Amino acid sequence: MHMPAAAPNGERLVVVGGGQAAAQAIEVARQHGYDGQITLVTDEPTLPYQRPPLSKQYLTGRFTSSWLLYRPNSFYAKFAVDVLPGRRATAIDRLTRVIALDDGSSLGYDKLLLTTGARARPLQVPGAEHPHIFYIRTLADVDGVRARIAESRRVIIIGGGFIGLETAAVLAQAGLEITLLAADKRLLPRVIAGEMAEFLLDHHLMHGINVVLNAAVVALHARDDGGIGVALLDGRSFESDLVLVGIGAIPNAELAEACGLLCDNGIMVDELARTSDPAIMAAGDCTNHPNGLIGRRLRLETVHNAVEQGRTAGATIAGGELPYIQTPWVWSDQYSLRLQSVGVAEGYDRTVMRGKPADGRFSLFYYREDEMLAVNCINQPMIFGAVRRLLNERIPLHADHAADTNFDLAQILPRTASFDFDIPWPTKLEKRQAALAWGFD
Repeated sequence: MHMPAAAPNGERLVVVGGGQAAAQAIEVARQHGYDGQITLVTDEPTLPYQRPPLSKQYLTGRFTSSWLLYRPNSFYAKFAVDVLPGRRATAIDRLTRVIALDDGSSLGYDKLLLTTGARARPLQVPGAEHPHIFYIRTLADVDGVRARIAESRRVIIIGGGFIGLETAAVLAQAGLEITLLAADKRLLPRVIAGEMAEFLLDHHLMHGINVVLNAAVVALHARDDGGIGVALLDGRSFESDLVLVGIGAIPNAELAEACGLLCDNGIMVDELARTSDPAIMAAGDCTNHPNGLIGRRLRLETVHNAVEQGRTAGATIAGGELPYIQTPWVWSDQYSLRLQSVGVAEGYDRTVMRGKPADGRFSLFYYREDEMLAVNCINQPMIFGAVRRLLNERIPLHADHAADTNFDLAQILPRTASFDFDIPWPTKLEKRQAALAWGFD
């Protein structure tokens, strides 16, 4: 494939934000024939890198920061991208199409892509400024955590979402004493329910995690030995050597709001990643986009969303159309468990179990009347891949068939010429087995 070189006097695309969406958009734009100049502005000092491993492989010290990179330097050279690391965009003038940077310089643009992502939601209680309180969002955050862990024995994790649970699993296996404080009555309240929530809770308890549900943190206080005490609304308190906070994220939409783009819980975009200004696209965690399969707008903080919306934005930049209309999905690795979830369970009125939790391989289906809304899978990648196709292609699945482990889901999947390989399969063999089972050529 011939890759066009940057046009020295041609159109300029500026990409603000250095995450997965940015890298995907750049690659697809070039592949679709975009031959203008491309400048990538990222406020972190490194090339774009993966964030999910921060709470897993990188936290354990098994991998270096270079392993986290989405693409090596050669990628940006190949696609003729001028990278400006450690630089922050401070303002956008849409009339003159000029971006101001924090060093006093500016960049003109013909097309602009905002992939500004999201930032960790801060804990807003007295004492939250303690130096031994950390968030897990950036490479610098985790470097700080790793340095403190070396001299720690007890860790408190505030937050019962993916970041909190993945971090708890990693640190527990490293021999640390973990207390996890979850504000809700169950873990992962926006993703799982019922038997799945009970299973996940039991699994963490089995690994020695002290899980406290309905935990409303009201204050933190410094101990004389340099540690931290955490006080709850109900009067209980816990002590630790450091505190990790994972209570959600806030979209970085301020730059877009300040220049007058439509924003509401993120930058508002259409199915082609276009904002309210036709010269500006946006993709990734910072966006609020329509989903025709779900029937409402969504803001997602997942790798899948960043990848697929980044691809859409790249095609739009190049003058093509690649609508982003997919059922949202996410995965999480905790101990030996792989939790994969697809769909949005909001509004469900019953659940159906396939398999047995005691076997460590089962799925929970969420239904509203006869409509399948979402599915959670534990260590069942083939079931996950099948139901993802069913939801994307709007193929109905009767609840009785969902519950029947002898019912082969592949029999209701139409044959297709392509196979969706972006599902995180445990092995290449399992990918191939799934492709054959589901009728892919």
